[in-house]
Amino acid sequence: TPETPDTPEVNDDMSSSAPLSCDTLLRGVVVTMDPGRRVFLDGYVAVQGGKVAGVGRWADCPYTAAEVLGGEGHLVLPGLVNVHAHLVQGCIRGMAEGTTFEERLFGFYYPMTGACDEERSYVSAMPPLLDLVRRGVTTTADDHFTHVHRRSIDGVLRAVRDTGMRCRMARLTITDAAAVPAAFREPLDAGLAETERVMKEWEDDRVSVTASTIGITYCEPEQLKALWQWTVDHDRQFDIHAPAIFDQKYLAARRGWQGGSFEWLAETGILGPNVIAAHAQNLRPGEAALIAKCGARIALVPDMEQVLGLVNFDARQYLENGVTCGLGLDGPVVAYGHDLWAAMRSFLTSQRLGDQHRRMTADKGAKWTGDEMLFGSGELALELATIGGAKALMMDDRIGSLEPGKEADIVLIDRRGETQLSPPAALIANLVYGNGPSPDAVRRVLIGGRTVVRDGEHVVVDRREAVRASDALQDTLLDEVGARRFVRMRTRFDWIAP
Repeated sequence: TPETPDTPEVNDDMSSSAPLSCDTLLRGVVVTMDPGRRVFLDGYVAVQGGKVAGVGRWADCPYTAAEVLGGEGHLVLPGLVNVHAHLVQGCIRGMAEGTTFEERLFGFYYPMTGACDEERSYVSAMPPLLDLVRRGVTTTADDHFTHVHRRSIDGVLRAVRDTGMRCRMARLTITDAAAVPAAFREPLDAGLAETERVMKEWEDDRVSVTASTIGITYCEPEQLKALWQWTVDHDRQFDIHAPAIFDQKYLAARRGWQGGSFEWLAETGILGPNVIAAHAQNLRPGEAALIAKCGARIALVPDMEQVLGLVNFDARQYLENGVTCGLGLDGPVVAYGHDLWAAMRSFLTSQRLGDQHRRMTADKGAKWTGDEMLFGSGELALELATIGGAKALMMDDRIGSLEPGKEADIVLIDRRGETQLSPPAALIANLVYGNGPSPDAVRRVLIGGRTVVRDGEHVVVDRREAVRASDALQDTLLDEVGARRFVRMRTRFDWIAP
């Protein structure tokens, strides 16, 4: 983590006898995620002007405030950071169940999201956004490649703005005829022009926009290089799925490349510090070290990998090589609950299952002895979901930890009624393995010092109206694009109509 930014307006003189005023004081067990990973068992966070003004022991607090939140039995955490999503997929949430990859991609994914104009995209994105923010996620990435309606992306960003969240939006240009339906393809110049339009209309202190693509084989090589060069020229991040499904299918057959996706990116000069690669599993030997050498970042998506049965998930290869990693969720079509707390637990369980799978396949006589030290901890998972995610999105100078001068993105949890968090000796482990707090225990979510969630409910967006609109949208789209045959595909239950 970088050194604390210079912030002359923040008064850190704890020896002063005169009390300091601030907008809001939060009290509880304060998990700072600062470079020393300090946890104050009875601590405070002072918020002034949307920034963290001070952090420390409650007994040493020099601040007074009109609003004091928390107290005994409360936890104060940095806002969580989700580093990978496809928010427009809200209209197809969970429909991956019982389908193959190509059935869902071409049968309802492309058709239903492609039918979403600006208003429909707003409706589709709102439930997953509420899932995130009501459980303490204050920053999300999004990868948007639904451009049949040019302003579909605007609908997602309008939903982001209405929730008050931060978002790093990647507008993905896709051009390859072998991998992409015609209506989704666009000339590279048109895609970049639209990216710049979205930047001009939507960027502010909470939203940033960049250009990217889905994967290596979704653009011709020269177009992929041009997209990446645009991000370098504009000092932006380049977000790519690697390896993507079609990489494995097309790289050798169509491009004569026998190596891995990351080896290809390095060979073409793309793999570097501004690259963040999503999923990043099924690597060839040596590719993790190559990623570390090039300084690229990884968006781990363990919950989705576990749901789809990937038993060889391996984040350890990155972490032990010093690669910057964060945790993401993917789209609601496969990240059903859209829950970053579930991703924290899945990170640990997927890694341990993968380690055991690799151990057993390497040594047929291997047996569990009981003295093995399992990889990782709840603390590591929480790091990846906060400061790790901030670093992965190149935003750790502003978010990811509770340090003076940083944005006041804060989650206040009341654990007094949370049976899964009691008793508290293993507090962080219980928080992660217990799938986090229940929504009504999330007393406040602050973003830039402003309350966006109070007692589990968004202060502006009507959750029940969001559900009603989402239900109606899906029902319309299923008939409009002829995708109803995929509903409950291969079900074993007898669904009886009214």
